[in-house]
Amino acid sequence: MKKYITKALAAGVMVTLFAGCHNHDLIPDIAEVGQEVPTVYWEVGSTVCKAGESFSFQGKYHNPAGRTPLRSEVWYQVVRDDNAAVTAKLGGASLNYTQTVSSTDTMRSYQCAAVFPHNPANWDGHQNIFSGTVPVSRTLTPVIWADPSEWDEARFNTYYPEGFKEEFLNKVYDYLTSEASADSYYNALRNVYLNYNFTNEQFAAVGLPEIDLTGDDGGAGVKSDTWFSTEEQVGVYFITVGADGKAVYNERPMDYTPAEGEVLYPVYKSSEWVFCRYDDNSGSIVSTVRPEWLPKFRQLISVIPFQDWIFDSANNVYKIDFGRKYSLNARFQSVDSDASGREYVGVVSPTEVKTIYIN
Repeated sequence: MKKYITKALAAGVMVTLFAGCHNHDLIPDIAEVGQEVPTVYWEVGSTVCKAGESFSFQGKYHNPAGRTPLRSEVWYQVVRDDNAAVTAKLGGASLNYTQTVSSTDTMRSYQCAAVFPHNPANWDGHQNIFSGTVPVSRTLTPVIWADPSEWDEARFNTYYPEGFKEEFLNKVYDYLTSEASADSYYNALRNVYLNYNFTNEQFAAVGLPEIDLTGDDGGAGVKSDTWFSTEEQVGVYFITVGADGKAVYNERPMDYTPAEGEVLYPVYKSSEWVFCRYDDNSGSIVSTVRPEWLPKFRQLISVIPFQDWIFDSANNVYKIDFGRKYSLNARFQSVDSDASGREYVGVVSPTEVKTIYIN
């Protein structure tokens, strides 16, 4: 059987490649002119079908000489495409990090979905032609889960891959507290400190000052007063380059006398973990978290649950965007038998596979 199909396909390819060649016509080398060639072909009515309904098609087949046509069949495999994303909202617009993941899986290998007994009445003098429909399971209905107002841990774990949360959180921690990027996300880290309901026990655990959190605003005003920067100069600094090629900020008191070649810049009064200074590169006052405090802030923000990072307080939703869609890779084939009753799958056209998208 395999040998027969392979040979037939090879012949078909050769005919396609050389059909336009006037120097040498290979058809007589394969078959006599006018000889009937076994074929199977089909067209679908639409490449889109609603779950729970059926897609239509028109099938055509002409079985090999000496064979008795028995039936035709439609087989399909089920493919699932998942696209998932979450967006960090706790840090405000200064962070706004979105993590995405996508996957494509074959959920079911090829199985026979519909059978159509051969009907001699479908013969048009050259081939058998008929129309049919193929059912599509309602279980293949697309899934959309976006911006829910309630957190559903079980649903999240069902839709999102293992390790997604950890990867997201580690990326957020790195943005906010690694020396390589913390300066760019200073405002985002400050927003997290101000907006999240940390407890004084959590502050104390990392060496941050305990403050009054009993006010009507949950201590937001006191937090803001605690994390501050001013334009009151309290010192100076000059820049050198370390062995690793990075800039080193050397702070000195106000009365420091610079050595030859040292250029001094102002340092301003601020929270003990904030380095507020005039930056010559930007030509303005900038604030950053002092490097020795970054591990402490990483420890602090690591107590925040994953779902709180993606909660959009302005709209009272969790910034989740999950979509699942199914498609079918469908093929049409004819089945016939020889004089002994042995069954064969008839010749299959190279265009046999049709993709049906489920909505």
